[in-house]
Amino acid sequence: MLTHDEEDYLSKVEDRVVTVKPFDPKITVVADEIKEEILKVFPKADVRFLGAASLGLSGQGDIDMYILSGPGDFDSYIPNLNKLFGDFKTRKYDSISWKFEREGIPIELYVADPTSMPMRRQMGVHEVLKNNPELRKEYEDLKDKFNGKSYKDLQKAKYEFFHKILSPEVYK
Repeated sequence: MLTHDEEDYLSKVEDRVVTVKPFDPKITVVADEIKEEILKVFPKADVRFLGAASLGLSGQGDIDMYILSGPGDFDSYIPNLNKLFGDFKTRKYDSISWKFEREGIPIELYVADPTSMPMRRQMGVHEVLKNNPELRKEYEDLKDKFNGKSYKDLQKAKYEFFHKILSPEVYK
């Protein structure tokens, strides 16, 4: 069973055909460069490269980068991140997001509350997959099955997979 925020996301996201691409090592190089740029301005920031590409898996060929921060500190990041990456795209109670491209690679950068359910889930999935080659393979196979198919269907299948591999405490 999906959570309310997962159902909400699926109801709002524009559906499209998904293209699953093999892992490209260039993504890691670009992610490292972005992380360095952030750390030059915010040397104490907790910056994390998460998502399929961070694990060397096939995916959508994008970078998911996170700066973990309490919501009370979100505003302190906005001016400098806007200078580096353009104006932020969305702001919610638990995150602010920027979307941009670097060297043809789509990038989503978030300043996110590490205690929020979506962020705890994201970090939990990363840890489980990082430490379990069999589950990494199963996850990659799941995504490959949706190549050329509906993004919403892929995302729903990913959520269901996450529920299967994460402990129920992550959803509380």
